[in-house]
This record gives sequence, structure tokens and C-alpha cells, in this order.
Amino acid sequence: MNRIERLTERGILPAMKRILLKLTVFLWIVGPAISLLSVFSNPARASDIASLSEVKPVTSCEALGNVDLAPVVGAAVHGQKAAVLDTPKGKFCKVTGQIAPAISFEVDLPMEHWTQRFLLGGCGGLCGMTQVGVSNAGACVPALNGEFVMAGDDMGHTGSMMGLAQGEFGKDPQKRIDFAYRANHVTTLAARALTAAFYGQAPKYSYFVGCSDGGREALMEAQRYPEDFDGISAGAPAALFTVQNSFYHAWNVRGNQRADGTNILLQNRVGVLHDAVIRHCDTLSGVKDGILEEPRACHFDPVWVQCAAGQSDTSHCLTAEETQAALRLYKGATDAAGRPYIIGGPLPGSELQWALPATARGESMSQGIAASAIAYVIPPQVNEKAADLTRFHFDDASFATMTELAPLYNAENTNLRPFHKHGGRLILWHGLADQSISPLNTIAYYQGVQREMGVEQTDSFLKFYLLPGVGHCGNGEGFPQVDFLSPLMAWTETGIAPNAIRTEKTAQGDGSMGPPPGGHGKPPAGGQIHMAPMPSQPYARPDAVAIASRPVYPYPYIAQYVGAGDVNDAGNYRPVKSPVFLPMTFASHASLLIGPDNQKQYGVRDGKLAVEDTK
Repeated sequence: MNRIERLTERGILPAMKRILLKLTVFLWIVGPAISLLSVFSNPARASDIASLSEVKPVTSCEALGNVDLAPVVGAAVHGQKAAVLDTPKGKFCKVTGQIAPAISFEVDLPMEHWTQRFLLGGCGGLCGMTQVGVSNAGACVPALNGEFVMAGDDMGHTGSMMGLAQGEFGKDPQKRIDFAYRANHVTTLAARALTAAFYGQAPKYSYFVGCSDGGREALMEAQRYPEDFDGISAGAPAALFTVQNSFYHAWNVRGNQRADGTNILLQNRVGVLHDAVIRHCDTLSGVKDGILEEPRACHFDPVWVQCAAGQSDTSHCLTAEETQAALRLYKGATDAAGRPYIIGGPLPGSELQWALPATARGESMSQGIAASAIAYVIPPQVNEKAADLTRFHFDDASFATMTELAPLYNAENTNLRPFHKHGGRLILWHGLADQSISPLNTIAYYQGVQREMGVEQTDSFLKFYLLPGVGHCGNGEGFPQVDFLSPLMAWTETGIAPNAIRTEKTAQGDGSMGPPPGGHGKPPAGGQIHMAPMPSQPYARPDAVAIASRPVYPYPYIAQYVGAGDVNDAGNYRPVKSPVFLPMTFASHASLLIGPDNQKQYGVRDGKLAVEDTK
């Protein structure tokens, strides 16, 4: 009897075969998951970016004040000055000036350790101020060390980011064009020319980073000027600008008012609403931490929160009137028949971020945004009386007026082939608890790019991330501290595509965007939408010390706890596909504004905006 026969007779070989078969089946089932986990669980490291040598200046800082930028930017440049800026990260040559008619810019060039990179930071709100800086880069070593040439501009006008008067630049048609898309482009041209003059060479890699309107500006660069930047990070983009700043914010005001104009749902009541949502909705992360990993899977039911009929104590429930106001805010702007004008309202779990008035006669930040935009910026003709939002009608005629200049302002062109051909890389991201700009807008745009360019091609140059529990450009109960610049650089410079990205929670909030909101039941004081701008400086602020971390994965994957280990450690999560049916369907008037090649070039003729013939 040979050895095989003896093993068979003893039953050993059949048992081994059964074990091997089970192992094969196990690997067949879990193998893809293991592979997926290994692909998704490697955040960008400092070593992933290109190792670029330092380049020293070939001329003096003073000489940059005399560089003729007019031929480069195609317009006169006034008040150009250059001076040495001394910072904790070394000396920079600070060049300031104004590109006609009124685009103020600043370019800061390292005098000691430039590593051949350029970065332009986007400006939020309606801008109006010239600042240099970068957000969401607090772990990016080159940015922390001040190794970038950095630039910023005021988008062609001066004033505060918010407020009714800020929109008055809309009286000047050229300033509308500059705000819409021209200012960042010509500032980029000026910065690149100054870089070449100072170091004797152009930047090897160029980056744009922005959030909110800065996110719109980021997408605008990819769509209109695809060769300006190699890597772009666009956060919470106000890409549907004409609808966002009119119908969306006006509804946040009017949908929460009685016939006499008094407010219904106030700041001190949203905690009741938020707590009810968290009690009834599965976090889907496997951790009961009050953060909805996929809020689209949560469908609000008024029964969760509405007080019983005749109940006198309403401290832990909402009145019928308050509940209906909440329903209107979740749904977003509609006509009298209930037909939606916008992509969607804020998602469940975002309630503590809602910018509601504090009193029955008070105003929210949405009031100022909508009033300014509707009166001065969005419609073809300025109408100062329209700042009174009681005059605004949620109907087709108003929608037509508000979207007439969509080809000027909106950044919803889904044809990114020129940017892809250039070799560009784009990281798109949005906080799921954002009340100022619904993340549904960005999901709709991402799906539009996939529809236009195909899923595979889109994935080759665009990665999309949703951040659970994170508000508008930061804050919130989630994990708002995140470095998007490092993975963007690794992808752009070495071809390492971003997968898992580490997000963090700090004791001070997100460490970069201002104070955190309160805990459960405590809305942020003042109902703020936009945080105060960061100090102007040509290097990143370091991240705050993290007290917890969690990964985010490329859409449509969400993070789920593996069931063992510290729930506050990002290493103990794995990617699972979202339970939400994809692609989502968006049946609204605004959906028609998302598509390919839907932008136009504008000029000024006889004192008015005019579409230019680009053929």
C-alpha cells in the first residue's frame, strides 16, 4: 500500500481536501474584502510626494516690483510693490498690486527654501479681501515649512465676506466677471510670471485649494482654465451659485417664517430636533456616537419629535408649527404645488449646524446671503428693493431670472476632459452635516461627471469624499480636522491615488476653522454658516492634537467599525459600500443646470454684460 492509499484509508486526505476546499471558498468570499481593505487603508505619507530640490532666487526681491506683468495678464497692473516679509518660517518676497480694473493680489515667494511648488488659496463668501493661506493642510510638511510660492486675491472688489453692502460690486458688470472666474486666473498668471522671474524657472507643480465659494472657484479653474493647476482640492463647492445664494438661502429664511414675518424654529430648539434624529437613525458605522455615517439612509418622521396634542411642556418636543418648519427646511425650496427648485436641503444629523435666528424677530446669516445676492449679484439687473425677501417668489419666473447668468457664475460643467488631458488631479469633498450648502449638490455634480466621462475615467483623476458629522468647511460633531493637500500632492506628483484619508477630532473642534459647536442639544452660538477667515500667512497652520480619528473612503464607501479595538482609532475601521441606492435621482429645476459645456465667456459692451463669441 503506497502513502496516498494509506492516507486515504485513514481518512486524512479527504479531511485535508475538505479543509482546502473551505479555505478556498473563504478566500474567494473574503479575498476581495481583504484586498479592498488593503487598498483603502493606506493614507498618504510624507514620503509619497516627490522629492524636489530647493531652488534659490536668481534676482533680488526689490526687482520683482519692476517686473512687467501687463503682457502676461492682459491688463494694466497698478501699484505693484515688492518687500521682504519676515515670518517664523523664514523670509518671503511679498509682491502686491492691482490688476485692472480692481483685482488686488498678493504673491509670497520663499527666499530660502522654495521646492518648486505654487499654491493659490480660494476665497470664501463673496470674498472682498486679499489673503494668502491654505486650509486643510495642517499635516502637510512642505506647506507647514513655507516651501510654496503662495498667492491670493480679493476676487476683484473690496469689502467684508458677508453683509448686504458686500454684493454692491454687482453694479459693475466687469467686477461680476472678475468675481465669477477671471480674478483667480489672472492672479495665477501673475504669480507664475513672478515665480519665473525670481527663481529663473516656473513652478514644477501648481495647486489650488478652496472651500465654499473657494470650492466653486476651484471647480471653475478645472472647468475654464484646465492648464492652470495640476492638483485641485474643492471643498463644499458653491457650484450652483445662482440657485444656492437665491432659492436655497431665501427658503431657509422664508420657509421658517409665519405670515407676519416672525421666525418659527429658533436656535435654542434645534437640539431637540437633532437628538430625536440621532435616537431614531442608525449611525451605520457600528458605533453609537451620534454621528450619521450615511444620513441619506435616515428618513425623518415628524412623529419622532412632535409634541402630543394639548401637551403643555414642549421642552423636549417640537410644536406642530415647529415640526412643519423643520420639514420645510429639510425638503428645501418648492413652488406652491411642492415641486422642488433645488437639489435638496440639509441632511438629517446636520441640525446643530442650522443657521437659525435666535429670536422671533432676529435674522440669520442666510438672510444676509440671500438679500445681497438677489439684490445685486445674481440677476442680470440690480434691484435693490429685492433685498426685502418678502418680495421674493418661489416660482418659475423667479427661477428663470435667478439662473439667467448661470453660464457666468456656476461651476457645473461636467466635461472635465481638458483638465484630465492636462494630467490634472481633483479631490472633491463635502461635510455631510453642512447646512449652508447641501452635500446633495456635490453628489449630483459628481454623478454628472461620471455620466459625462464614464465611471472608470472619472475615477482615474477625481476622488470624492463625504465627511460624516462635519459642517460647512469644518466644525460639527464629526471629525473635521483633515489634510487633503498631502494626498493631493502624492497623487499629482507620484501617481499614488488617494484612498483612505484620516480625519480627526480635536478638543478645540477641528483645529483650523474656529470654535466647535456645542454637544448634543447645543447649537453653535449665532447659528454661523461661515467661519472667520484664517490669518493671512504664506504657510499652513499645524493641526491641533487629535483626541480621536476615523477614515473616510472614496465615495460611495463608508467607514464601519471592525468590532474590536479602540473605536476612536481610524485603524479599526473598514470600508463598506453605502446602503443608499446609487446613482441618486435628482428631479428638480436645478438639476438641469448640471451638464457638459454649459459655461460662456462674458465681456462688457455698452456698460452691460455680453456673451463673447469665442469661435
